[in-house]
Amino acid sequence: MNELASIFRSDGYAVIEGKFSLRLADFNHFVFRELGGDLSLGSVSADHRSTEELVAFSHRVSRTLANSGIRHRFEVYSEKEELAAYMHHNWPKDR
Repeated sequence: MNELASIFRSDGYAVIEGKFSLRLADFNHFVFRELGGDLSLGSVSADHRSTEELVAFSHRVSRTLANSGIRHRFEVYSEKEELAAYMHHNWPKDR
């Protein structure tokens, strides 16, 4: 997890590290969870009162991960549960 924190810090993010999580302090509710454990590959949760701001921040996070060669996929949904944005890097088409 320290490597992921370093990647975000080097791109200008404020990072708060937990035992199995990483929070991007720039955006109050953007959290990478279940990192470093054997439960799963990890997950991301995020929410914000503005779908547009969440989409913009998610694009920034996605660019940071892609520039570091980290495979990922984000789906952002509006408060009406409609897909507002989809971004990925090196994600297999069958998933």
